Amino acid sequence: MIVSILILAVSAALFLFYIQTICEKALRQEFSQPYFREVVNAIRLEYPRLRDSYASNNSVDYANACLALKCDFLTLEYLLKNGDPARRHLSRREKLLVLYFRSLLFLLPFRHALNLHEKQAMMKLAAILQFFANSVGEKLVVSTDAPAQSASNS
Repeated sequence: MIVSILILAVSAALFLFYIQTICEKALRQEFSQPYFREVVNAIRLEYPRLRDSYASNNSVDYANACLALKCDFLTLEYLLKNGDPARRHLSRREKLLVLYFRSLLFLLPFRHALNLHEKQAMMKLAAILQFFANSVGEKLVVSTDAPAQSASNS
């Protein structure tokens, strides 16, 4: 009985490790330009300010930081799903990152209560939001360039 529980625990840990590795690899994707700046400025996202505050070790109100991250996530998720009328679904990579973001956000209160790498988790959440902002910006640039290219080809 103990051996089977041990095998289950090791298997679950390996599965979570592989999921985290896949998400980290997706976050390392390079974009042709920093699209996130236009998106952040256009819809006034809060995650860059929070990321800078955590990076410089300034004091940050935990409740407001969580609320800001959640609001930014919901905004970017909506824009990812509805930004391109031709494609109203998320890619596999985006779906996996959405689940990863939600799991990190779910575990954040436990990390905060135990004072267990909270800063690292906040920085990772901000990195995921920056990836989403880059994706939204790239989709918007590609969708606005498509009609101009088809008009010039005619």
